[in-house]
Amino acid sequence: MNLLKMLSASECLWLCLAVLIPSASAEGSRIKVVVREGSDAILPCSLSTKESIEQHLFNWRKVDPKEQEVFRYDGGLHYYNGLPGQDEHFRGRVSHFPLELQFGNATIIIKNTVVNDSGVYTCDFPRLQPKQTFTIELVVAGRVAKAFARILKITEDKAVLKCEVRDASPKPKVEWRDGDGNILPAEEPQVSHTGERYNITLLTTVTRTNNSLFHCVATQEELSHVTEDELYVPFCEKLCKGQDRTSGQDITGWLVGWFIGILSSALLLAGLLATKTISVYSNKGCTGSANKSSEDPPAPDSETGPEELKGLRNSSVVCSPATSHVWLSDS
Repeated sequence: MNLLKMLSASECLWLCLAVLIPSASAEGSRIKVVVREGSDAILPCSLSTKESIEQHLFNWRKVDPKEQEVFRYDGGLHYYNGLPGQDEHFRGRVSHFPLELQFGNATIIIKNTVVNDSGVYTCDFPRLQPKQTFTIELVVAGRVAKAFARILKITEDKAVLKCEVRDASPKPKVEWRDGDGNILPAEEPQVSHTGERYNITLLTTVTRTNNSLFHCVATQEELSHVTEDELYVPFCEKLCKGQDRTSGQDITGWLVGWFIGILSSALLLAGLLATKTISVYSNKGCTGSANKSSEDPPAPDSETGPEELKGLRNSSVVCSPATSHVWLSDS
C-alpha cells in the first residue's frame, strides 16, 4: 500500500519535511517538533544519502529528562515482532513507515501524545560508517498559559501586585511590565509543578508614577505563545490621607455615639418610670383618686379658679389645658 494513502495531510507534511532535512552529516543538530496533547507526533529521521536501511539497525531513545527505549529496528525485526526492551510508557504507541525504509527514512510516529512525552530524542545508526545520530526535541503542549493579575495591597503611593499562571505546559516565563512595556523588578518566582504542568506566582512592588497601568506577561517560547493580563492600579489621591478628609471611620464613630446617647436616655427614662421615681401626666386625662377636699381654697397668689382646679390636695401633678408636665414625686 502506498504510504501517502495511509497518512493524513498533516502527517504527509511532516514526512515530506523529514525527507528534505539534510542532516545526515550534521551529528548533534536538533529539530524541534511541537504538538498538542492528545495528537500524534511525527519525529523525523532520514539519511541524506537516501540509501536503503531495510537491513540496517536504527534505534530511537528518549534521552532527556530520563533515558527510555522508544523504538528499535534491526534488519526487519522491531519491538512488535520479536525484539524486547521497549519502555512500557511507549508500548503500543510507536510505529515506523516500512515502505520508506528503502529511501533511508527512519521516521517514527508517536500516537496519542501526553505531556510526559516531552523531551529530547535521538535516532542512532550505530553500524554506519561514520556513526550517525539525529536529535529531535519534542514539545507536547498540555495547556497554554493564562495569566491572572490582581492587587494584594495598596497605599497612597505603593502597591504590591500578584501574577498567577496555573496548570501551564510547557513551563512559561512570567514577567511584570509597566504600561510602556518595560520589565519591572520582581521577587523570585514561586514555582510548583505536577509532572510537566506548572503553577507560577510572581510578586512585584510598584510605586506611584505617571502610569498606573501594569501587565502580567506569560511566554511559552516553545509554542510561540504569549498571554497577558492588564491591571490598573488606582493609587489613592490626597483625599485618601486622614488629615484631608473625613474618613468613614469618623462618620461611623459619630453615628454610633449618637445612637448610644439616645439609647442610654431611653433606658434611663424607662427605669425611672418603672421605679415610680417620676410620673408623667398629660391634659388628655388627669384623674384624682382619694382625699379630695373642696374646702381647700386655691393659693392666694394662684390664678387658677375653682373650676380649673382638678387635682387633689396630695397630688403630685396639676393639669391645665394643652400642657403636659413631668414632675419628680416627693417619695
